[in-house]
Amino acid sequence: MRYTIAQARILAGLTQVKMAERLGMSEKTYIQYEKYRKVFRMNDGMNFSRITGIKLDSIIFFNPKLQINCSEEEVG
Repeated sequence: MRYTIAQARILAGLTQVKMAERLGMSEKTYIQYEKYRKVFRMNDGMNFSRITGIKLDSIIFFNPKLQINCSEEEVG
């Protein structure tokens, strides 16, 4: 099973404020990640995975539609 960032956070029983604190960032910045307006760096993604207790490869860290658009632009 795969989880969005928000689903993983909720499954861990954390609020956006608490998750932001645990990751060492502002709530506003964290929300940008949860809305897929920013992409986690690998070390932050690994930390997020550790905090939630969900395997790294079970968390969706990017919006697949954005990934497709970026890939098409590079090719075209």
